[in-house]
Amino acid sequence: MKIFKKYLSTIITLSILVVFGIYLFRNPEIVSQLLRINPIYMVLLILLYLLIIFVESLFILLTLNVFSKGISLKEGFYITLLSRIGNYLLPMRAGAIFRATYLKKKYNFKYTNFLSTLYGYYIIFFLTNSLLALVVLLLKWRLYSQVHTPLTIFLLSVSLSMFFLVFFRIPFQKILQKGGDVLKRIGNLSNNFFSGWRLILRKKGLFLKLIILATLNILLNIVVVYIEFLSIDVVGNILDTTLYTTLSGLSLLISITPGSLGIREGIFLLTSNSIGLTEHEIFQIAILDRGVMFVLLLSSLLFISLFVKDFNLKEVYFGKKEKT
Repeated sequence: MKIFKKYLSTIITLSILVVFGIYLFRNPEIVSQLLRINPIYMVLLILLYLLIIFVESLFILLTLNVFSKGISLKEGFYITLLSRIGNYLLPMRAGAIFRATYLKKKYNFKYTNFLSTLYGYYIIFFLTNSLLALVVLLLKWRLYSQVHTPLTIFLLSVSLSMFFLVFFRIPFQKILQKGGDVLKRIGNLSNNFFSGWRLILRKKGLFLKLIILATLNILLNIVVVYIEFLSIDVVGNILDTTLYTTLSGLSLLISITPGSLGIREGIFLLTSNSIGLTEHEIFQIAILDRGVMFVLLLSSLLFISLFVKDFNLKEVYFGKKEKT
């Protein structure tokens, strides 16, 4: 049973890949259509994804400055890129572990403070995505009399949950202080974690800046999706494109497979009526998007390993301490 749990993510990932393979074998026209895509679209997608990674690196820089851990923009970009590589190629958001390990070894950045920054990123990211998706559904209702009740309930639940996590404080330390040693340690850890998050919230103007960065991230992803639609000759309106983008972001809520493989596609299949796409189109976009991202991240990893001499992955992740 323990072995099964340990390899659960790998088993799910392999199962999803098998399903993908069977579907493509039965529908070879999907692959033939993808092979006809203009390479210019792929170049544009790669450039846009690099810009998105740059925006995400700005988020890291802003939150680390709160804890007096200033890093260069170049290093922030590398960290974000490596985090993406870990999240995309490995299960259970492994990129976050990479980033935490790097910051701890090089800057002695506490894991609880790192979790605070990670918490802040995802809370803000999910909040902006869910609110924008709700606006889209409202416009669909007003303009086209389209009602998508289950999706609306889901998005409302996510939005309210994120608002609660941002503005409400749960006194774990007080609640657990009468328990045993283990509970007290959990309480102290939770208290340190939320103290870091409150520090971020109290920084003047920071929360607004993070919201702006998250919104910019979504806007860039909307452009990515629009180009993907164009590349496979799908004429999607701005509402469908935006809803597809926000649902793609929210799929990260369930990250048990690398890059939410299969999870995101499952959400799109369940909400295909809402986003105006057919089953074939969903699979085409999935293969295109993941293929472009795989090429970008793999080539980036090779480039960093071979040519960036001042960014030694072996030292970062396998224990050589920095000289002081």
